Amino acid sequence: MMSTLKDLNKHLFDQLDRLAKADKSELETEVKRAQTVAQVSENIIDAHKTQLDAIKLIAEYKGLNPNQEVPKIALGDMDMEV
Repeated sequence: MMSTLKDLNKHLFDQLDRLAKADKSELETEVKRAQTVAQVSENIIDAHKTQLDAIKLIAEYKGLNPNQEVPKIALGDMDMEV
């Protein structure tokens, strides 16, 4: 199961390995799988970009909190400061 960007990255590289190792009889199936994985991955990445853009807007227009820390966004297994 993928729940973090780290998991997504591993899954993408695993798919590249399957493509590289596919024999002629498996190649068409792996290409279709790779196309589907790429489409889903693009949607996941776009959603994270939207979240990051929202955090940037908050920091730009609302300012930093009293501790001068930039708001954090949860990315699954880590918090990332922007």
